[in-house]
Amino acid sequence: MLSRKSFIGYTVAYARLVSDTHRMSLQEIVVMIHDGEYGRAIASLEFEVKDESKPPQTRVECCRWLAECNHRLEDYKEAGDWYIEAVRIILKTDADNRSKAEQALPLCSKALEAYEKGGDPADVLVAARVKQYLVGLEK
Repeated sequence: MLSRKSFIGYTVAYARLVSDTHRMSLQEIVVMIHDGEYGRAIASLEFEVKDESKPPQTRVECCRWLAECNHRLEDYKEAGDWYIEAVRIILKTDADNRSKAEQALPLCSKALEAYEKGGDPADVLVAARVKQYLVGLEK
């Protein structure tokens, strides 16, 4: 019998194959999440995040939903990784440093919380350092 994590992994792999043929709107993906179809939602969201032609805010929103899916699946390390990816996307924008920090700081805090639940000490350390950096940008 497959473990829950293995089952989700296979579902995500299958959904990646299927999602290449049908792109979904963020609203459709959110409906899947609320219906508990995390594998399909994760595959579609990952596709959207990788599409650099999408506006940064859309990609950040997809990262947030990816983190939420993984949090619901109790994969806290992966959730933290997606919050940190959202922070990276924000920091690459042309906004002023204060605005970047205001947008990224809550996400970095969520990453830190997720890593404390299920990441390794290195993840916690990196998130804490990024948070310190963002606090410095706010000033």
